[in-house]
Amino acid sequence: MYFKLALRNVKKSFKDFLVYFLTLTFSVCLFYTFNSFQSQQAVMKLNDSQLMIVDQLTLLMRLVSIFVAVVLAFLILYANNFLIRRRKKELGLYTMLGMPRGKISRVLVYETLTIGIISLISGMILGLIVSQVLTAVTANLFAVPLDYHFVFSPSATIMTVFSFSMIFFITMIFNTMVLNRYKLIDLLNADRRNDDLKIKKVWMSLLLFAISIGCLSWAYYQALDNGIMAFNSLGTIILVGSIGTVLFFLSLAGFLLTVVKSSKGIYFKNLNCFILRQINSNINTNFISMSIVCIMLLLSIGALSTGLSLNNTMNKSIKNNTPYDYTIIAEYGYYPNGTKKNDGDLLLPDVIPRLQIDPSYIKSQSILTTYTSELKVSDKNLMAHISDKTGRQLIEDNGKESVIAIPLSSYNTVRKRLGYEPVKLKNNEIYLYTSVETLSPAVNDILDAKPEVTVFHNKVRVANDSYETISLGTNNSMNGYMLAMVVPDAAIPSNAEINEIYWNIDLSSKTSCEKFDKYFDQQRDKLYEESPNEDVFPSFMRATKQDVYDMNKGMAVTFTYIGIYLGTVFMIASAVILALQQLSQANDNKKRYLILNKIGTEQRMINRSILLQIAIYFMMPLALAVVHSVVGIKMVNTLVTMFGRGDIMMSSFFTAAIILVIYGSYFLVTYAGYKNILKS
Repeated sequence: MYFKLALRNVKKSFKDFLVYFLTLTFSVCLFYTFNSFQSQQAVMKLNDSQLMIVDQLTLLMRLVSIFVAVVLAFLILYANNFLIRRRKKELGLYTMLGMPRGKISRVLVYETLTIGIISLISGMILGLIVSQVLTAVTANLFAVPLDYHFVFSPSATIMTVFSFSMIFFITMIFNTMVLNRYKLIDLLNADRRNDDLKIKKVWMSLLLFAISIGCLSWAYYQALDNGIMAFNSLGTIILVGSIGTVLFFLSLAGFLLTVVKSSKGIYFKNLNCFILRQINSNINTNFISMSIVCIMLLLSIGALSTGLSLNNTMNKSIKNNTPYDYTIIAEYGYYPNGTKKNDGDLLLPDVIPRLQIDPSYIKSQSILTTYTSELKVSDKNLMAHISDKTGRQLIEDNGKESVIAIPLSSYNTVRKRLGYEPVKLKNNEIYLYTSVETLSPAVNDILDAKPEVTVFHNKVRVANDSYETISLGTNNSMNGYMLAMVVPDAAIPSNAEINEIYWNIDLSSKTSCEKFDKYFDQQRDKLYEESPNEDVFPSFMRATKQDVYDMNKGMAVTFTYIGIYLGTVFMIASAVILALQQLSQANDNKKRYLILNKIGTEQRMINRSILLQIAIYFMMPLALAVVHSVVGIKMVNTLVTMFGRGDIMMSSFFTAAIILVIYGSYFLVTYAGYKNILKS
């Protein structure tokens, strides 16, 4: 009997349960989708390195899912609490009819189970569909063939069912505790609560609004003007920005009311005065939660945009970082303590013949040598033209570093491989560039000025107007030369101090990077055995095109999916809070709309007022969050540029699409639910 009653209640109050149901469905779908990575590798042709990345990403996603599960649990409890408050009078009538509290609790348990099972099934079905799409996306990100067949993850299913079963169990306990706490009189009089329309003094609202704009302007200025150095005062920027956000919403109601009232034609048109006062009341009551929603939307937009743009950025950098199949780099510069690297060791070109590499492994090879110049990155002739604060600070912090000199012929060889036109220089000219993208504005300042500097005891001038950041060999390091210059071969003296030597190798068609890597280690170990008392082989770094490719792809996939995962969770949380606040207001404001009906207001006009009210309420925190995110993303991009230059437009498009789907869904459901509450 009680189960039938629960089913009837769910069916009868389906529109009331819609936000709750939608939240559960989205949550289950999201949870399953991002925990199903382990099963995706079964349909993708991944190498060992890529398989390791997928395994690591799976573990990371499960750790992130613990945090997500906690967030979703609070969110579901929040939505459930709204339903309980919405049905207080109904529960009070059950009590008046003689139904014991224990039986009412049983009905609520059955209702929770029913909604939970339905949403779990629908969320899993949706998750299975979305996970198939995600599998194709993952294969595309890794650029690997996809032998597609339907992918099902038993481990993700078990994890999802277990997590949400625990959440439903906690919800049942919560419902029982809440029900036992309420008195009968509280249940029966639940619909008599009505907030007063509080209006702040105009001068107070204007003052608070001015202070909020001042706080936000200061935070924006510090974030944008100081570049990467802004991260040193990140805590202060966040604090001041948060205070500005709270004050903004605290003052917004009175400020908005003052501005609109100044235009009589707008204020007295249709139900605008009623709508404005409703919004005024909502903001006055919920300014703290709106501030929190705004900050969560900022985190959501930031996570989505940064995660998606980083993938694009890293993909663009792969080409320039991998001109050869295999590169070995021997360093001969100095450590920070002044000790010379590889001191006493043989130079790499002298060691190579002794390795006795089988020619069948190699298609072609070349040696590229860079040199340490007397020109420092902080040279006054360079620094005098730099206006970019971030660039100046980075250069000042590393001022003792030398500007690395690269022979023109060697540089043009690499450019040719990457499809760039060769650089042409006169004897008194240099080509200046940086491999640290964060320094790009500073270097462009120098290029515009075309200063003269001293290089190898000769006066030369910067000749190029622009530059391409390319790697001299295949390199998996995100760090590079702060400043490097290409100089004519004849300008480098014979006694110039060697900085690095690159041994760049293109392998034969039958030789894989992995195979050559093992073979090289064998030959090196053999050389050590033949010369046990001699430091023959210098310390070195090595990188293969496949390793760099896999590392970049792995990092891109990781950041992209974590960004989407967390960004979507914060987006759902924000939309749920706004939706439930509006539905609660609908329940409290039923009498006001009843009065509008009684005085003859058309239903069409009432529906329009509801739509406009909800739209404004949803758009206010989103609009401010978008402004916050523009500043925040620009600030974060100072770090992202360390990986290369990306295209923010595509990531912005996808972020907008996700906002439209999730935020838009909750907006429409809220509108439908609001009208349903007023009709009931």
